[in-house]
Amino acid sequence: MAMRTKAASFRRRAILNRIHKALDAYYLLQKIDWDYDIRTTVDKILATALEEIEFGEGRQIERALLILQGPTIETLEVKAGWKVEELDLLFSRTVVKQAIDEASPILCENAKDDPRFLEAESLKELTTLSLICVPIVIVDRVIGALYIESHTASNIFSEEDLEFLKEFAQAIGPYLKMALVHQGHLQEIQKLRFEIDNRWGLENIIGRSEAMRSVFELAKLASGVNRTVLITGESGSGKEMIARGIHQQSSRKAKPLITVDCSALADQLLESELFGHTQGAFTGASADKMGAFEEADGGTIFLDEISDAPRSLQQKLRRVLQEGEIRRVGENVHRKVDVRVICATNKVLPDMVESGEFIRDLFFRINQLPIHLPPLRERREDIPLLVQFFLSESVAEDEPSPQIEAQALEVLSRLDWKENNVRELRNAVNLAIDLASSLTIDQETVERALRIQNGTPLPKEGPPEATKMPSLEGEGCVWIDKQNFRTQLEETEALLEQNSIDKKDMPFYKLQREVANRSIIEALNHTQWKLRPASRLLGISPMKLRGELKGFLDETIQELGGDIEQAAKLLDIDPEILLKKAGDFGLDGANGSKS
Repeated sequence: MAMRTKAASFRRRAILNRIHKALDAYYLLQKIDWDYDIRTTVDKILATALEEIEFGEGRQIERALLILQGPTIETLEVKAGWKVEELDLLFSRTVVKQAIDEASPILCENAKDDPRFLEAESLKELTTLSLICVPIVIVDRVIGALYIESHTASNIFSEEDLEFLKEFAQAIGPYLKMALVHQGHLQEIQKLRFEIDNRWGLENIIGRSEAMRSVFELAKLASGVNRTVLITGESGSGKEMIARGIHQQSSRKAKPLITVDCSALADQLLESELFGHTQGAFTGASADKMGAFEEADGGTIFLDEISDAPRSLQQKLRRVLQEGEIRRVGENVHRKVDVRVICATNKVLPDMVESGEFIRDLFFRINQLPIHLPPLRERREDIPLLVQFFLSESVAEDEPSPQIEAQALEVLSRLDWKENNVRELRNAVNLAIDLASSLTIDQETVERALRIQNGTPLPKEGPPEATKMPSLEGEGCVWIDKQNFRTQLEETEALLEQNSIDKKDMPFYKLQREVANRSIIEALNHTQWKLRPASRLLGISPMKLRGELKGFLDETIQELGGDIEQAAKLLDIDPEILLKKAGDFGLDGANGSKS
């Protein structure tokens, strides 16, 4: 008996050793393919391993399944099957769930009569006679189970078989983990590809003007052919976005898009950046380096500001386009590359050709499919679309987006935007968002942002002393303290002579703002502080009402040093309501202190 046990143990070790070697060989020979499904991989793991198993006395595995657990114990999915032909891979969910839940193997020599599972409906529906279920454990975590069964009396499993399969499950665990990690990487890559497709697709580039429709037509044509493309246009007009859009819709989109700014590097460094170098090729070249053309092999290289490339480098670029090969700095070997080239410049290359600054033959080689991007001033109808995009882009997905008044949008649409086109517009919008005191950007805020952007000095701060809060009385009449108002006019007159007063601090606008604020408070009191009904009464949007209220409350509370009770008394608001609103708006300095 002891000799038989020793022989069985030796046989199991020999079988497990063969299984390990088979799986190691499989992974060494496997070429990584980021598009294959995990089921294919796990099927091969299971089949390769089980083909080596030899139970004693001629017993065989008639059917085997590898089952993984999803986010909950209720979600079980067959990931691989061996000697399985039926489409519906039925198994005893009761047995598998118990093995996983208890992290303990289960042997049913006679599944139909096993007292533990007499009530299991899943076994009643199967023709299974004998089965074994062994949990798959990776780093103390049960991720699934190996499930084997037989349907004939000659294949009744034993305790010895169970012990063998426990070792077997332990052996395939690391390979299964590798497959799962691979699946996670694949899913992440697919997610990133989807995000890139959504972000950089030509259909996502903002532009509905006639000028831009022509650009999109040429870009779509360029994405379907393999010609060299030259994109021209002023700085900030979106040349790189068009290049990315062309690459993303081309047959090369699965391969890299490498961008090199030819104006950003010195001559020798630019050559090294494009073609690579060997160790010791120049001072500082401490190791071999792959260049951008090799990195982009199979994909696209985008050469921005190609007009700034030195003439010596232009000669080498011409050879790359002609022969499809590059040579690293310090190396005599030529390397073949398969790269689609897209170039861009904000200069007039034909003029540079005539002056001898740019090689004529290289110009004709990169100008196979020219695309000219119009400046923003030639497609003004796109400015509102761009502004709305920048506004929505400035906040998180679940936050309300800033709004812009029509007069403010008109100011932005009238400008020529010569310095940096779309980038200049984006900067102006972002600055206006920062300067705005509410979620609504008005004309005054936009004009102030533009003055700052252009370096125009701002009026010095020196607002006159705040007036007493006016009140609503009678039939909608606003009564003003005449003496106080005349004092304001005199102070404003003096400040105007010194050019030291902002428009918003002039009496008319202060009074207008104060009356509007009082109207908001009265409407909110009337509607028990419900913003949407109050906004309907006032004839403004809930978002504008919220923005105006936040700015008004913040200003008042700050002026009173955070004293909520004093602020509530001045505003004729219940202190508890004011304190709650201050918390909702995240206003700093509200302390609820008594005077």
